[in-house]
Amino acid sequence: MTVTGGFAHNGAAVQIALDAPIPDWESFEFALECADPLIQFYYDIVTGEVHVTGSFEDDPGERERIDADPLRYREIGHLRPGEAHGWMERFAAEEVSDEQLRGRLRRAIVGRGCFRRFKEALLAAPAERARWFDYRNSLLRRSIERWFVESGLSVGARPPWWTAESPQGDSAR
Repeated sequence: MTVTGGFAHNGAAVQIALDAPIPDWESFEFALECADPLIQFYYDIVTGEVHVTGSFEDDPGERERIDADPLRYREIGHLRPGEAHGWMERFAAEEVSDEQLRGRLRRAIVGRGCFRRFKEALLAAPAERARWFDYRNSLLRRSIERWFVESGLSVGARPPWWTAESPQGDSAR
């Protein structure tokens, strides 16, 4: 394995290696944020593809292939419990300066349906809504980087969100 550098995640670096696959970054983002516990996602360490299993399976042999070669496929899992909710709490508390909007957002995140109510509360503030999605995307991408660091896997290229101008890409939050 020839390591050509890396990109940082909280002091640890995701290694870039010439012989490592380039992950399907978009599918990886979808996998992490999927909230359906009946759907499982697996990263193929040979191709960089993300495979999906569940009751809906388009490819009925997918589960069998993954089970037959468990060292090749790494389960991605979903966001850690409460992680996305914590993002909403932090955004409302630390990123929103308008006190009325902050109050509406804090009330929105209590109880069932909080994700929907949070987004609805942001509809009246388009600039804050755009900032929320940027903030959320940044944290989601940090979660992807953390997954690769914790899994000890190299990648064949930096993700598209990582930029050379910022040593830690958009994960510097």
